Amino acid sequence: MCAAQLDELPESNDSPPEKSGGGSLLPALVAIILAPALTVGAMFVIIKMNKPVQAQTQQVTEGGQPLDMEPSGEEKSYDLIGLITNLGGPIKSRYINVELKLEGLAGDFEKVLEVNEHRLRDKALSILGQYTYEDAQLDGFQERVRVDLKKGFSIVLKKYRSGESDLIRNIYFTQFVVQ
Repeated sequence: MCAAQLDELPESNDSPPEKSGGGSLLPALVAIILAPALTVGAMFVIIKMNKPVQAQTQQVTEGGQPLDMEPSGEEKSYDLIGLITNLGGPIKSRYINVELKLEGLAGDFEKVLEVNEHRLRDKALSILGQYTYEDAQLDGFQERVRVDLKKGFSIVLKKYRSGESDLIRNIYFTQFVVQ
C-alpha cells in the first residue's frame, strides 16, 4: 500500500485514540515522591542494622562489686559523726562540731556511703572550716551549712548519680555546736 491508499482507508474504531500533547505525568510524579521516601527508609534500615547493641544500664562498681543504684522505694540512712573543725578567721579558738544523718533511696545507699566515708568527711571538714564565727552568728546559718554540704557531697558522689538526681536526698543534723 502506498501513502495515497492509506489516506483513503476508512477509520476503524479498533485503533487507539490519539494522545494529547505532554504525555502522562503520573510516572514522573510517582518517581519524584517515592525516590526520597525509599532513600530515607533504606538509610533507616541500614543504620538500625549497624547500630551497636547497648548493654543494660551500667552498674557503678567499687572494688569489683556491682552496686545497686536503683531506687529501692524506702528511705535508707547513714550517720556521719564526729565532724569537728576550727572555724576560719582571726580567732582560731572557735570550732564547729556537727553530726549528720544522711538519707537516700538507692538500694546500696549505706554501702556507697561507707566506701566513700573518708571522701565525705574530707569534703565536710573542708566546707565547715571555711566558715567564720561571724558567719555562724547570722540567721539561717544552719540551713546554709546544709545546702553547702549537700552540694559538696553531690560533687564527691557524682559517679553514683542516676541522671540528675543526687544520691543523698536529705541531710539532717543530729548535733550542731558552734563554740
